[in-house]
Amino acid sequence: MSPRIGLALSGGGFRATAFGLGSLRALHDRNLLHQVTVVSGISGGSLLAAMWAYGPERFDEFDDSITTLLRAGLQTELARRAFAPPAAGRAIASAVRALSSKDGRSYSRTDALVDALASRDFGAKLITDVTHAGTETVISSTDMRTGNAVRFGSALSACSPYGTILNEVSVAEAVAASAAFPVLLPALRRNYDFFDRDGYRRTARLAMTDGGVYDNLGLAPLLPGRSTKYSSHVFDLDYIVAVDAGRGSTERSAARFMARRLAQSFDITHTKSQDAARSRIHLARESAEVKGFIHVYLGMRDERLPVPLADLVPRARVQNYPTNFAPMRAADLDAIAIRGEQLTRTLLNNYAPDLGG
Repeated sequence: MSPRIGLALSGGGFRATAFGLGSLRALHDRNLLHQVTVVSGISGGSLLAAMWAYGPERFDEFDDSITTLLRAGLQTELARRAFAPPAAGRAIASAVRALSSKDGRSYSRTDALVDALASRDFGAKLITDVTHAGTETVISSTDMRTGNAVRFGSALSACSPYGTILNEVSVAEAVAASAAFPVLLPALRRNYDFFDRDGYRRTARLAMTDGGVYDNLGLAPLLPGRSTKYSSHVFDLDYIVAVDAGRGSTERSAARFMARRLAQSFDITHTKSQDAARSRIHLARESAEVKGFIHVYLGMRDERLPVPLADLVPRARVQNYPTNFAPMRAADLDAIAIRGEQLTRTLLNNYAPDLGG
């Protein structure tokens, strides 16, 4: 029987998308992508997951679509859509109404991101319409009201406090909710109909922000030991490949002013929560809950690779690339993607030599 592989694509803007592209190239060359039974994406990783799972069936066409998007960027298009007179007027009217309502804005810059993604073939599809048969998707965002994950999936979509989402959801809406980085994009607000665990139907309004606020690695839905009694997304996997675009540990100078202190404190807390997720999956491998775990980590120190690579793109070359959606220079895209490909090949060869080929 073919091994069941779970693929987690982390957040991190276009840095994550480009790094993940390199990893997918290595998996494709190893003939492993067709054995991926579930792909979980967060923020920049959700964009990559969606463009692969809902895009062209041929890998070369998918690869071309990703590189074209990364080179063009999304920021200029978002600004054009958000500040076009109809959209700007709608956003202002929505903000004014929100002052007297507890429901928040009904239209914002994040809706412009939905529109931008929906103008592309993959984004116009429903979350249930996966290109690759046998592959499930999970694209995660965070509900600001409850503090829980909202998981949009090809099999089902759900938010645990409310139950299963009954509405049809577009890929564009799921990815925009997952990628709504709080500093730049307001929460995406939507009313959904839910079917809860007690058999009741209800409507709730979600305020969805970046999935990385809850789980920036996208690992949570893939972890072994999860129960269907408490979670709608549970998968039985043999191998987990985590593509992690984190920059790794760096020395910080202590912040002197409040805004930077708060940002630095959030960064430390966020990093520690990711470290806990990484430790959990390594423990699962040690206890044989999964056969193998491959952690493809952009911020991995070069000297820690199991086998030295003479032509390795160094960590220092890519680790500080920003986590935004600005157009990527060809040299930066190539460097980040090639490092992802190099690390994936090396780690697969060393820790899962019998996988694929």
